[in-house]
Amino acid sequence: MVTKGNVLVVDDEVNLCRILGAKLAKSGYSVVAVHDGQQAVDKVRESDFDVVLLDLILPKMDGLAALAEIRGMRSSLPVIVMTACENAEAMAQAKSYGVSAYVNKPFDLDNLVSLVSDTSAHRESTSRGIPNATVLFCVDQPVQIEILNGGNSRVCSGWIRDKDDRTLTVVAPRRDDETGSIKPRSQVKLGMATTDAYYSFATQILRTIEAPERLLILDKPCVIYRVQRREHPRLALRVPAAYGVCGKHGTGPDSLIEGETVDISMGGVSLAVREEIAAGEIVKIELRPKTVEDVIHAMGEVVRSGRMSVAGQYNYVLACKFTSVDESLHELLEY
Repeated sequence: MVTKGNVLVVDDEVNLCRILGAKLAKSGYSVVAVHDGQQAVDKVRESDFDVVLLDLILPKMDGLAALAEIRGMRSSLPVIVMTACENAEAMAQAKSYGVSAYVNKPFDLDNLVSLVSDTSAHRESTSRGIPNATVLFCVDQPVQIEILNGGNSRVCSGWIRDKDDRTLTVVAPRRDDETGSIKPRSQVKLGMATTDAYYSFATQILRTIEAPERLLILDKPCVIYRVQRREHPRLALRVPAAYGVCGKHGTGPDSLIEGETVDISMGGVSLAVREEIAAGEIVKIELRPKTVEDVIHAMGEVVRSGRMSVAGQYNYVLACKFTSVDESLHELLEY
């Protein structure tokens, strides 16, 4: 499903993030929510967003410091400041970083969604051409081409022949069983694999050249979707576990709750749990493969959570990225 764009919501009020995320998702946006300034900087470094909604009063790194870091990485990324802060100096400093808009709390959700829509549309119209230097569009780069023509689609492998500020020229070899030509204005999906991720986008054919080889002249995309390749392979392994949410100041949980792993890697773990935990929370994790004494300790950040597909004693699955883990996990995964 193609979304209207990717939005990063940064606010330490978890419930507000949930409400705002649900509203934006219903309006067609893909939403990621984090709850402190450092997480915001990390997410912008890792992923591409069309708009950032940023609170100024945040833990770990305040909103102004985060905004400065974001501007250093993405100078043209639209940032909408949403805050209850009335400090004129802070607002002036935020303005100096070129924010797109300010929204005072409490705000109207419908008005904010409209502002996000207007901001992302303005960015799209002012940055139509993707920079010629982007590493995604190298000459001779292999691509997977899916040509959408009504209810029928065709998939073939090709490669990039040429590019300019507005178009891509892609070689699309003919198939032996193919009849007819590919018409201009046909919709196309392209996929490109790199060492760290898989990129895909939808666009349309501006014109075709059928001889001596078939070339598709494509409109360059406004939005490119990126799927991160997993650094660590996951092993589907059921292991008794226990977990607990850490305090905001890094204090440990008072007690641990029983759960069970769904899959494990050296980079993270999926836990089957009874209650949902919000993305961004830091959790202490104990893996207990044999006995209570045989414990593998880890700390992790909840990346996402969702309901279990099959009902049972556990209702949710937490996807956690390890921030630290005992080296003894290697032995469990090798076993």
